[in-house]
Amino acid sequence: MAGKSTPPPSKNKAPQGKPPAKSSRKKRSSQPDDLPPLFPKISAERKIDIIGGAMALVGVLTLLALISANKSSVTGGWLYILGYLFGWGSYLLPIALIVVGGWLVLRKIERIPAPSAERLTGIILLYLFLLILLQFAAGNPEPYTMSGGGWIGRVIYGTLDALLGKGGVVVILIAWLLIGIIMTLNVSIQQLYDFYAPIVKRFIIKVQALFGKKPAPVAEKSEFNGDFTPLDRSTLQKTGQTPPEPAPPPLSVHTTPTVGQPVPVATGAPIEWKLPAIREILEPGSAPSKSEEFIESRARLIEETLASFGAPAQVIEINQGPTVTQFGVEPLFVESRQGRTRVRVSKIVSLADDLALVLAAPRIRIQAPVPGRNYVGIEVPNDEMALVALRDIMEGETFQRNKKPLSLALGKDVSGHPANADLTTMPHLLIAGTTGSGKSVCVNSILTCLLINNSPDDLRLILVDPKRVELTGYNGIPHLLAPVVVEMDRVAGALQWMLREMDKRYHEFAQAGARNIQDYNARMKSQGGKKIPYLVVVIDELADLMLMAPDETERTITRLAQLARATGIHMILATQRPSVDVVTGLIKANFPARIAFAVASNTDSRVILDQPGAERLLGRGDMLYQAPDAPSPSRLQGVFVSDSEIHRLVEFWRAQNPHGMPIPSSGPVDVVPSGVPLKQVPMFEDMTPEEQGDPLMKEAIDLVRREGRASVSMLQRRLRIGYTRAARLVDEMEEKKIVGQPQDATGVRPVLDYGPAAPPKED
Repeated sequence: MAGKSTPPPSKNKAPQGKPPAKSSRKKRSSQPDDLPPLFPKISAERKIDIIGGAMALVGVLTLLALISANKSSVTGGWLYILGYLFGWGSYLLPIALIVVGGWLVLRKIERIPAPSAERLTGIILLYLFLLILLQFAAGNPEPYTMSGGGWIGRVIYGTLDALLGKGGVVVILIAWLLIGIIMTLNVSIQQLYDFYAPIVKRFIIKVQALFGKKPAPVAEKSEFNGDFTPLDRSTLQKTGQTPPEPAPPPLSVHTTPTVGQPVPVATGAPIEWKLPAIREILEPGSAPSKSEEFIESRARLIEETLASFGAPAQVIEINQGPTVTQFGVEPLFVESRQGRTRVRVSKIVSLADDLALVLAAPRIRIQAPVPGRNYVGIEVPNDEMALVALRDIMEGETFQRNKKPLSLALGKDVSGHPANADLTTMPHLLIAGTTGSGKSVCVNSILTCLLINNSPDDLRLILVDPKRVELTGYNGIPHLLAPVVVEMDRVAGALQWMLREMDKRYHEFAQAGARNIQDYNARMKSQGGKKIPYLVVVIDELADLMLMAPDETERTITRLAQLARATGIHMILATQRPSVDVVTGLIKANFPARIAFAVASNTDSRVILDQPGAERLLGRGDMLYQAPDAPSPSRLQGVFVSDSEIHRLVEFWRAQNPHGMPIPSSGPVDVVPSGVPLKQVPMFEDMTPEEQGDPLMKEAIDLVRREGRASVSMLQRRLRIGYTRAARLVDEMEEKKIVGQPQDATGVRPVLDYGPAAPPKED
């Protein structure tokens, strides 16, 4: 037809069928640039592994050459070069190479500190310091001999000696040593002093005791100028001054408190809390490397693979995140006898394993379709996983604009955009995943967000850590109602205490006419009253608690999850065993906000998220976050917070800990104050304790005093109670020395204490 025009060919047009093999080979031969390179591109991570292995290998071979009696021309020449360059330091060089090489190879282990340019520079400075020190000790040995610090030590030492003299060399060596230690250990001068000062003091005391000298008087802090000056009582008495009374010893965490004793609180004027600065606590992250050509080649490979399997599609959007790159694939049309039909989404989903094979990817996750978009998301892992620092998220515009008291920085999505959440809207969070997938780092990042943004007047914490190593480092911060709970038999009591605290807050809300904690605190602020802080409970391992007392734990957690939101009580549960007997259906129904890390099987993913997907995660912080108001989970790369950052934050709050509030020492704490997990006691100054014991105890005591005798059967008849309760009342009266032992087989007990009333008259 004359009016019909033929559209120009487009590269995105769907192919009519499977392309013939001959044309494909011709295309490859005509474009030699598209051929794969002879040697694949080596990633930066693999390069570090190769360098570390080579260093360790050279160190081992050098060490064997040093200790070997028979040396060949090659090993002899190599040792001659080392001796000429490093002198006596050549004996320590192979050990240093083995240690640094093994450090680079094993850098992914969590317990090993991550290598950095600063640490490696510090190690080099320490080795050069050793060479200069050896040259200083050897004097001026002959060159070309394996003595002193070698040629390197001789050149550096000679230069310093010529410019500064012997005294200047000593000063330079001391400063050199301090700089090398600080850079190697990645600590500050203050942290180095805090660590070594007690060791030096104990060493001086032992040396003085060894030579029979009395230790110097302990310096005490002056209350006037804050300086530390030694106090002599005899001198003060001669001048007419009254010596100050010694301060009471601080409470120790290893001292078992009395049952019902409240946690000591600071008295006097309210404390002016100071929030930490993010820049002083947290460290910035590094920007991920991007290769546009590599991503474009993967997009073309995905299109070719889908077309070869009869499911033509077009990549219309590419989102590169810190862990994975999401390729937005729009299904195209295929010609059939019935006409043009669009490729089904299920057919693309079924080709996940084929795409993983072609792309040489460990795991591929297909989101079909992406909610609110007109494409299917194919998530391919990046060659290098970028580190998402907590500081970058908290300083971002999104977090600062929507900042709330319990705001949380979770990570970055597949598009590289920050993902934040609010614990008050969750209102509780369930975290699950296998060991090493990133649960503990996620819990620490959540606690770091809460501690940076809230003072102890706004937030209180109860931490449960059965593993004794993850959360015990937070001991000593004023936010804790009690030291970290590490004994599982005390957790049930802590949950019961939370139920009573929830009921008490509801009664206070009813008296004030408030609906929730925000409304109540606003009324108290306008009236000049005391506000109620938020209470966050973190249980790091739910499986142990469910195995110990499943019925009581499930019932208590469910009731708290249903009712505690309005009172400002929120729970964060974490478990590494996502099974149906731990994460029950009743718990899942009350925890709509969930985070799933990498799991072992499809079944575990369905237990956590009610759908598959978590079994295809990559680990190391790669997670699926199910928001309460989202139709499907979103994939995020969780934020990372290091141990040094947590240590700085904890030390910041410990420095503000009020006088009189005990600071638990580091390490596991076995003794839990009875005020939190055992029974209801005053949590703040304006609370009054409830009466203790059986309410019938007073009536039972009056009864036995009137009768002049006591027995279990009499209490059963007169008080109309069961045998167990009556026997318990009799035992308690015996402990209080009110009644004595049974006189005969009848079980009748004499009354020992009649109180103010006179004993009954005998007939």
